[in-house]
Amino acid sequence: MRIQYETRLVEEALMSKLVDKKHRTAKTVSMQASAGMPCDRGILKALEPVVDGLAQYFGKHFEVVLHTTEDLLHSVIKIENGSVTGRTVGAPMTDYGIEILKRAETSNDSVFDSYLTTTSDGRTLRSFSAVIRNDLGKPIGLLCFNMDMSAPLIDYLETASSKDTQSRPLPGETFPSSASDLVRASLNRALSRVEGQHSMSSTKRNRLIVAELYGMGVFDIKDATHLVAREMGVSVYTVYNYVREARFLRNQDDMSHIGSGGAGLRATIEATAANKQNS
Repeated sequence: MRIQYETRLVEEALMSKLVDKKHRTAKTVSMQASAGMPCDRGILKALEPVVDGLAQYFGKHFEVVLHTTEDLLHSVIKIENGSVTGRTVGAPMTDYGIEILKRAETSNDSVFDSYLTTTSDGRTLRSFSAVIRNDLGKPIGLLCFNMDMSAPLIDYLETASSKDTQSRPLPGETFPSSASDLVRASLNRALSRVEGQHSMSSTKRNRLIVAELYGMGVFDIKDATHLVAREMGVSVYTVYNYVREARFLRNQDDMSHIGSGGAGLRATIEATAANKQNS
């Protein structure tokens, strides 16, 4: 009887420890969830450049706000053009934002219809919110947009034609639907940069074209070498050799004076060709 009694005490003690461990594990998981997992913070951090870009693109009357669900009382972790609503980093979630998050918990919706709101000083805003989810589908934040509809139209027009934008438009940017279209468009751009040079052999011309394409990052695309070879009417082996040459020259220069589009490579190749002719 004594042995059975002691055995039961040991079993109860072990069970108590097991239950306590489960409770502590559950508490830890809960605390991690409420505090926000590192991967969730990484997702939100990656969206910060999006906030900057959209705010700059649409102008001072277009507020872009990034919220986290970690602390709804201090949910704003990134905001641009905050003068639209008068908020700064650390501001709380809005009541409608909380409602959106609640709805997102029980649905797969992540984008909600735009709506009109009114500021305390009577201005009308058109607002829009998108739920940010992690890999498990859990809502971890909101990306919100508030456009001041009371702002003068001329302000939006001035933003669209701002002198801060690139003064020289990109030559014929295309919007390809396939890898072949992308390579063909890049090849045309490379050709436009090379065609101004006269008295050039076809070999030198092709080397310069490949150098341009390499500087543009075209060969980072899968199967680009084969596509370029087909478009240029040369062998894949030839393109490989020119790419190897361009890569070598760029590494030799440590990328210090290589401009976009392979301008530095062009100068180096021309100098190399001239030396060969003189030797």
